[in-house]
Amino acid sequence: MKKKILVIGGHGFLGRNLQEEFKNSVHDVRYESRRTGWDLSKYEEFKSKLETLNPDMIINAAAHVGSINYVTTNAADVCHDNTLLYLNLYKAISEVPKEMTVINAISNCSYPGVIDIQDEEIWWEGKIHPSVESYGMPKKTGFILSECYKKQYGIQTTNLIIPNAYGPHDYLEEERTHAMNGIIMRMMRQIKTDNKKFVVWGTGTPVREWIYMPDTTRIIREIIEKEMSLPNPINLGQAHGIAIIDTVHMVKDILECDLGIEFDLTKQDGAPKKVLGNKLFRDHFPDFKFTEYREGIKNTIRYYKELL
Repeated sequence: MKKKILVIGGHGFLGRNLQEEFKNSVHDVRYESRRTGWDLSKYEEFKSKLETLNPDMIINAAAHVGSINYVTTNAADVCHDNTLLYLNLYKAISEVPKEMTVINAISNCSYPGVIDIQDEEIWWEGKIHPSVESYGMPKKTGFILSECYKKQYGIQTTNLIIPNAYGPHDYLEEERTHAMNGIIMRMMRQIKTDNKKFVVWGTGTPVREWIYMPDTTRIIREIIEKEMSLPNPINLGQAHGIAIIDTVHMVKDILECDLGIEFDLTKQDGAPKKVLGNKLFRDHFPDFKFTEYREGIKNTIRYYKELL
């Protein structure tokens, strides 16, 4: 069934990948952001625009995000902006006389900071790692708001917990881009200099699960087109991660460069391990094939070669 879909944050990392995914779909998809005057911090303006557009569904891809260093240095702003985003989004939906459903993208940094495998049933069992609490806590607040607005107003939300993403259309600034993309960009830039040393931020020992962002958008499209009813929240998990230093060596090998490796131990490591459990995901997406890390990295390098 054809749907009118509003993507908030439609010109960011997830939003631009959604543009690619839905390019030839039957749906009427609108991509809006602060760039087009849809600013969630300005409640009355946002509500008016939402009422005029009157979509069937909202994909919430909006976020104030950055590296571990960025969300620590700008902790208050990051926490405030992301919390306000959810507050205004759900309040506006509740005041518009049209039934709308929501899909939220929630980062896996919302899980407890010290945990082996991030399974949905233990999402609340422990504190978020201090390095990312300014970003992770608003994501949990968004989930609670979705549950509250479902109870009082019947608003249906699917909350997707997503691991560390990489791929095309992310920020080009090192402090704002996601970790894998930051490694790729910094190494590509370093190759062009006389200094043949690549600096790993932190010890390189933390283990991370990576998701190629176009995989996320394929999953979102499948949810919409099959009108899937899913557990809430649900991990988009592969139950597999690799150490950051191994990721660095993988990127180095694909780029076929001879950079030496150094470590900047003044940079934070973050949580020691972030790997999502995938039992619920495989129950509902038994045949989904994630992009292999090497293939996704190669695609991302090709994308950045046109920009750097």
